[in-house]
Amino acid sequence: MKAKWFIRGMGVGIILTALILCITYRSDQNDGSVIKEAKELGMVFPENETGDVSRPQKEQAEQLAKEQAKEKPKPVSGASVSQETKEEQEAKDKLDKSSKDITKGSKYQDGKKTFVVRSGLLSSSVAREMEEAGIIDDADAFDDYIEKNGYGKQLRSGKYKIPDGADYETIAKIITKQK
Repeated sequence: MKAKWFIRGMGVGIILTALILCITYRSDQNDGSVIKEAKELGMVFPENETGDVSRPQKEQAEQLAKEQAKEKPKPVSGASVSQETKEEQEAKDKLDKSSKDITKGSKYQDGKKTFVVRSGLLSSSVAREMEEAGIIDDADAFDDYIEKNGYGKQLRSGKYKIPDGADYETIAKIITKQK
């Protein structure tokens, strides 16, 4: 029994000592003393910091705009185009071509559109995404068809190839894997 009270007393003493040390240590520290100690240890402070808070934001924005204007030269005349803009144009053309290729699909998928049904989606969400993809014309009508015919709870996530011009019944059977 005596050991139990001794350990409790020791624990309370340790906690009180820790609290007192934390309070006194924090009161001794302030910004000036920390900076002074850092300089004594050899820390070097830059004279002109990049994010100087004493200057107004407007001046900083103007200086940044001037620096960016110096870095990127503008074309001198309308007839000559800089090398950088040619590269940008080529990159745009390449991106446009690849996006057309993706939407067009390969030769093996002519007449079919690929559609992905994500897991956990409701029939209304699937219908809306199909309308956005151009597979169906009216999302509300397709959702009504799915619900009335009992396909709503049978939707399966996955990647499907849906033929162009397919009717609601065909599409519903494809996305519920009932072929």
